[in-house]
Amino acid sequence: MDRMTRLALLLLAGCATTHDAGWTGKGAMPFDAAQSDCDAKTQDLPAGKQREAAFDQCMEEHGWRRP
Repeated sequence: MDRMTRLALLLLAGCATTHDAGWTGKGAMPFDAAQSDCDAKTQDLPAGKQREAAFDQCMEEHGWRRP
């Protein structure tokens, strides 16, 4: 295994993280990128529970969960 592969595996192994808004992710896409993608995907939904549920589902697909 070459040095870059070992470095990449080490970084992936340490990817369990918590975001200050209470989200947790293990092996997740970077939070800001996931949030931006999910905002874009849910922006046309009516504000309220429907949009929030769709946003949460999208974030879970990117590896992030609310506690």
